[in-house]
Amino acid sequence: MSENKTKHIVGFSGGIDSQAAARWCLNRFPAEDVILLNSDAGGNEHPLTMEFITKYSAKVHPVHTIHAIVADLWKTEGFAETKGMDSNAPMDFGLMIQLKGRPPSRKAQFCTEKLKLNPQRRWIREQFGVGGPWEGWDYVRYTGVRREESPARKGYQYLAWDEFYDCLLCNPLMDWTKQMCFDFVRQYGEPINSLYGLGFNRVGCAPCINSNKPDIRMWARRFPAMIDKVRGWEKSSGRTFFAPMVPGLPFNNIDEVVAWSMTEHGGRELLVLNELPACESKYGVCE
Repeated sequence: MSENKTKHIVGFSGGIDSQAAARWCLNRFPAEDVILLNSDAGGNEHPLTMEFITKYSAKVHPVHTIHAIVADLWKTEGFAETKGMDSNAPMDFGLMIQLKGRPPSRKAQFCTEKLKLNPQRRWIREQFGVGGPWEGWDYVRYTGVRREESPARKGYQYLAWDEFYDCLLCNPLMDWTKQMCFDFVRQYGEPINSLYGLGFNRVGCAPCINSNKPDIRMWARRFPAMIDKVRGWEKSSGRTFFAPMVPGLPFNNIDEVVAWSMTEHGGRELLVLNELPACESKYGVCE
């Protein structure tokens, strides 16, 4: 047991940013004090991402995968039972949509909270609370957040207090570029999620509600089963998965969004689509 009694926790999504944050921690702290937590996003991740996490866990550092339960949907303990449900029942992405009555969206991104943040907080409280294996230990959380990702993240600081997890939060990669993250982990011979080699920019949910036009096109062309899944959610909920993608253009249901992803110039000209190459990563991950 380490003398300082501090655990260093990284949310490990299977994406390159969290992988670089994990390596940053492994370079600085005893391996036994580094905890990598993966929330499986209610089963909405691509099998290749889960395959990568399994490989990374076996070859680099153990990853603990946490599964959402119905109780993670509500703040009040025992509220699920008032709805005639079991709090400890598994909750996947489809059940979350059913219980919320709609899919998440850019302006109502509850999927992150219900399927990732809440399950991890629950697990941390169990492990560090009374009777847990690390009762009395401190813990610090680390993220792979980078300022260049979005305007909302430009104000992030290296260190801050995380009210949600009740601990110190460190953002060690805040001034890094994505290419720096790839270059960093490759120095250590670590495997990289193969979805990047296929041209994807985001490798979390498949697809994510924040997927851009190229990623939607890639999901449709390479993994149409992911589009079928969304179509099923839209049919069962009566709501669309994506918000209108272009102001003034009525793209909304998944088939309209996919059709739009195959166009350019504001969605008005059909792209010339060639045979998909075996690797088309812009980050040099296939070299």
